[in-house]
Amino acid sequence: MVELTRDVALKMYELMWKIRLFEEKIREAYYEGKQPLFNIAAGPIPGEMHLAAGQEPAAVGMMIHLRPEDVVVGTHRSHHLAIAKGVDLKKLAAEIFGKKTGLGKGKGGHMHLFDSKVNFSCSGIVGASFPQAAGAALAFKLMGVDNVAVAYGGDGAANQGTFHEALNLAAIWDLPLIVVIEDNKWAISVPKSKSTAIERNSDRASAYGIPGVFVPDNDLFAMFEAAKEAVERARKGKGPTLIEIETYRFYGHFEGDPQVYRPKEEIEEIKRKDPIIRVRDELKRRGWLDDETDKKIVEKARSEVEEAIKYARESPYPEPEEAVRGVFASEVRPEELEKYVEPSFEELLKGERKLPMYKAIAEAIDQVMEKDERVFYMGEDVGVYGGIFGVTQGLYQKYGPERIRDTPISESAFIGAAVGAAAVGMRPIVELMFVDFLGVTYDQIFNHMAKNFYMSGGQFKMPIVLTTAIGGGYSDAAQHSQVLYALFAHVPGLKVVVPSNSYDAKGLMIQAIRDDDPVVYMFHKGLLGLPWMPYPETAITHVPEEPYTVPFGKARILKEGKDITIVSAALMAHRALEAAALLEKDGISAEVIDLRTLVPLDKKTIVESVQKTGRLLVVDEDYKSYGLTGEIAAVVLEEAQPYLKAYKRLAVPDVPIPYSRPLEQYILPSAEKIAEAAKSMVK
Repeated sequence: MVELTRDVALKMYELMWKIRLFEEKIREAYYEGKQPLFNIAAGPIPGEMHLAAGQEPAAVGMMIHLRPEDVVVGTHRSHHLAIAKGVDLKKLAAEIFGKKTGLGKGKGGHMHLFDSKVNFSCSGIVGASFPQAAGAALAFKLMGVDNVAVAYGGDGAANQGTFHEALNLAAIWDLPLIVVIEDNKWAISVPKSKSTAIERNSDRASAYGIPGVFVPDNDLFAMFEAAKEAVERARKGKGPTLIEIETYRFYGHFEGDPQVYRPKEEIEEIKRKDPIIRVRDELKRRGWLDDETDKKIVEKARSEVEEAIKYARESPYPEPEEAVRGVFASEVRPEELEKYVEPSFEELLKGERKLPMYKAIAEAIDQVMEKDERVFYMGEDVGVYGGIFGVTQGLYQKYGPERIRDTPISESAFIGAAVGAAAVGMRPIVELMFVDFLGVTYDQIFNHMAKNFYMSGGQFKMPIVLTTAIGGGYSDAAQHSQVLYALFAHVPGLKVVVPSNSYDAKGLMIQAIRDDDPVVYMFHKGLLGLPWMPYPETAITHVPEEPYTVPFGKARILKEGKDITIVSAALMAHRALEAAALLEKDGISAEVIDLRTLVPLDKKTIVESVQKTGRLLVVDEDYKSYGLTGEIAAVVLEEAQPYLKAYKRLAVPDVPIPYSRPLEQYILPSAEKIAEAAKSMVK
């Protein structure tokens, strides 16, 4: 526990000067080359710039109590947090200048700073920090260590759903989380009085049964005491704390901001209350600082800052080719795929140990959890209930509520928590009950889970499995029947897995949990083998009892043929098989390919098949436009056009999935529709 001594006070004072001088130098460099017309793309520092001058107490008063292994997740305005947490000043400056030697090799910039050595990160998305810090706190609790996690946000961020979801999550789970709201009175140009219904955000803590502390007037020493109590509480396992500090930013929301919304008198008053000057005067009053020591502290801070800026300016830019590197932590190696041997689909259908897909998935999770304590599963109704779709059946009884964790209906919070937990070494599996619910958690999946490895320059791996149910055919209408895998496949950084049978379901799940990248594991409700859902018999296959993996990027040829190639995934793979049987009666030999993984995509198997058959029919249960059917067409046109005699795609028309049975059946591809389309291509 850190007490307020002279040495501690002088250390905080020095940190405040380092932050201020760093931001002044960055501001000076930012305006180079941008005048007379302000052009954010010009000069040595491109893009937007958000400075935190004036908000130093919020950072320093907290960070003085933290250890390198404690986690801090900041906002788009985070230079002060990074410096106070101990982020390497030279690498910080180099990242802001977009240089090769930067924290993220120039891939993140000033809003996306990552330093794994001191467990610091920040985000350009307002409110994103809260669930991720909660996830790190959850990881610490599962690990049995006394580390804490701190999330920062502005007063505007406290109106985000993620703020409330994360606080509730942290409160019910007694997580070692501290949330700090930096109340600078403005959410860009909107005053707090017009955006927040209550005067103090710290009062919101009472809704979650946790302490709420208000630190008035940018007071470093009051912040020190509030942070001390919150950190001590968290380390002792007593749960989260919400701290609100009244603070002030000297500059606009961004550099170049005309600040027409802000009274000049307010800015003048803020500068008169400069926290560094106030701390200096207080230290002198206490007899802890004299003029000579003050001068030495400032000069030391200035020297470090100037050295960091010089390092950044002199560092080389990254090679242009670096832009396309480092999207994934583990890449598919073609030579390994060539060596891969597996049972044929016919052998799997004849095998003795047949399991429905939901049991195969549960067995895969069980076998990995048994060997790896870093793996845990969380989502809605996954505990005693065993999951709505049975994929955690029996696991709660074996592993208990800590590792098979029921969550509130707060998808942004618990999926964001998976991001935070993965960042500190856990391997979470997290369930989005229906893929249709994706909209409430876009940000955490697409902006963080998918991008943190890349933006951090490879520092933060994201070994997360996001499971979700897809597909219609049982009259659940437009908000519970979609497939949507093209949305995930479109975003760089996500691997997308879609098993169609029990054997693949187990092998792909084990592979997904062991993978160092985020994997979206999508299971079709009509393939799971649940007693209350119809399913094709071919979905239930032999499943070996021992653990095994199915590699990503390797499609399966379900049936060989010579006249036409039918490419599909999930339930449509079985509809394609049924269509192939119908086509055989007319003397047409169809080759049926089950993609299994959409990212990475097995282009080789598709191309080689089309080179043999000359015809391609792509069948998809997702929407027709801008989806899988068009992507497969592009692959074939780019790599096998001379061989292509005919091409057609069959998918769901661009309408929401209707409820009434005849309406739904009209739009979904069927074996008969597939066979009819194929026959029209083979003449």
